Amino acid sequence: MSRKFWVIGGISAAVIAAIVLVAVLKDDGSPQKWISKKYSRIGVDTYRSPKAPAAVAAEIDKKHKAIDRVDDLVALGALGGIFMRYPKLVVGVLPDGTGSRITVDTPSGGYGRYHSHVGGRWSSPGTNGWNSSGIASFRGGGPGSGK
Repeated sequence: MSRKFWVIGGISAAVIAAIVLVAVLKDDGSPQKWISKKYSRIGVDTYRSPKAPAAVAAEIDKKHKAIDRVDDLVALGALGGIFMRYPKLVVGVLPDGTGSRITVDTPSGGYGRYHSHVGGRWSSPGTNGWNSSGIASFRGGGPGSGK
């Protein structure tokens, strides 16, 4: 076999290896998957961290920037939390002893669960969550809608 064949084969193998490596290491953009890998699971869509809520919320928001965030820890203390809104999720970071409890909900589930914290600031989500501007992504339709 010629040297040219080996060079082309080597370059092809390197390109394939690079593509596979990127695919394996790539984050799919889902805060829920990242949270499930980063924190200890304690229940269905509920996780625990030994860090304070502000530190945990900062970690999550640094990795996955939220559309909006409500922080009422100063006003409510242990009864408050930090609530982050994503197009298809609501993440709540709440005080839990010396650490934090992290919940991950659907838009309607999180809005309902934390309505007393976010109801005055966030609009109700549409059937498909919120768009990147925080507006309900689908508000219904059909004959006579919008009148």
